[in-house]
Amino acid sequence: MKRIHFISLLILVVAVSGCINSGNGSINQLVPEINDHIKKGDSYFNESAIAANSFKLDEALSKCELAASEYRSARDLASEALGYARNGADPVIVNYLELLVSELEAKINATIELKNAIQMFSINETGNGNSNIEMANSYMRTAKELESERMEIVKKNPEKFS
Repeated sequence: MKRIHFISLLILVVAVSGCINSGNGSINQLVPEINDHIKKGDSYFNESAIAANSFKLDEALSKCELAASEYRSARDLASEALGYARNGADPVIVNYLELLVSELEAKINATIELKNAIQMFSINETGNGNSNIEMANSYMRTAKELESERMEIVKKNPEKFS
């Protein structure tokens, strides 16, 4: 799982660094921060899930809240980059960043569902908690699908992402 997240971060770096060629250095300046927030968010999310599985619910809740904060920060910066891309009028970069923002929204929704699950488990509402876990997993699957779509854009447009 960590390898997949590292690969997605690497592709984001490569993808957005290609925006320098389109004259949009503002996007390029946002890349390190976006990557950092995504990496931290993924790490916190995974730590939260592990803690929840071990019934360390206070730790799980804390890590989940940190993950949500990191994903929101990444989304806000990616949205800013998307604004710059729209001004540059490169539809490939715009599409890529739209997918990234949607992916981050899915991750934010997953953290909300994980947080709800942890809260349900803490009051012994296992059935509801399990339903929230299923929703969190569904949102993360959606995030992975969006990530795959971004990868396909990079694959089909290597000149824009080199």
